[in-house]
Amino acid sequence: MTYAVVTPSRGLVHSRTIEAVMGNVAEVPGFRGWFLSHDLPIPDCDERVAELGLATGVDALWFVEEDVVVPPGALAASFRTLAAGFDVVAVDYPVGAAEDAWGCSVSDGDEVLWCGLGATLIAAHVFERLPRPWFRTDVEYVKRGGAVWEARPNAAEPERRWGGQDIHFCMALRAAGMKIGLVPGMTASQVKVVTMGQPGTNHGWHAVEIHDRILKQYPGRG
Repeated sequence: MTYAVVTPSRGLVHSRTIEAVMGNVAEVPGFRGWFLSHDLPIPDCDERVAELGLATGVDALWFVEEDVVVPPGALAASFRTLAAGFDVVAVDYPVGAAEDAWGCSVSDGDEVLWCGLGATLIAAHVFERLPRPWFRTDVEYVKRGGAVWEARPNAAEPERRWGGQDIHFCMALRAAGMKIGLVPGMTASQVKVVTMGQPGTNHGWHAVEIHDRILKQYPGRG
């Protein structure tokens, strides 16, 4: 299968992310390019890189967000899981503070309801079957108990709509009869900038934390 890597960046990509992606790509044939966005907000950056990647005619897009570090073998494992009958396959990763991090996927038993896009392989036919725009933040999903999620309009101003484009995308593809899988036994890491490096010095590196443990499931809004 052919694939492109797509990174919905707003302008910065961590060096650890680049290193990890290139290591994975070197192990899996069929690579057709890495496409990034610049200076675009969410969800426009997601929409843009999907367009760029799909224009190459590939069979799948591997979404890797700018602050996610995928482990060795993640791409190969994602393709194996995709071949097992899924349309989308994610590697889970922690979100939030290190001492209270939740996983970026939500499941009901064996069924994955939605996942983040941090390290997610998506078959091209998913985009062909879904209406545009694929990614939206004007709809939010509120947890109403158990695994029940209710859609409602997001009344916040666009710049105040934090995330949610991944949840909408997953809810839409599942409503269209498609399935999400998780790579078993694998967790990606997230890089958090603690202190920005200072200009005017050769030692002005950024202080970062690497979060690599998932402690709980996403608590949900509402």
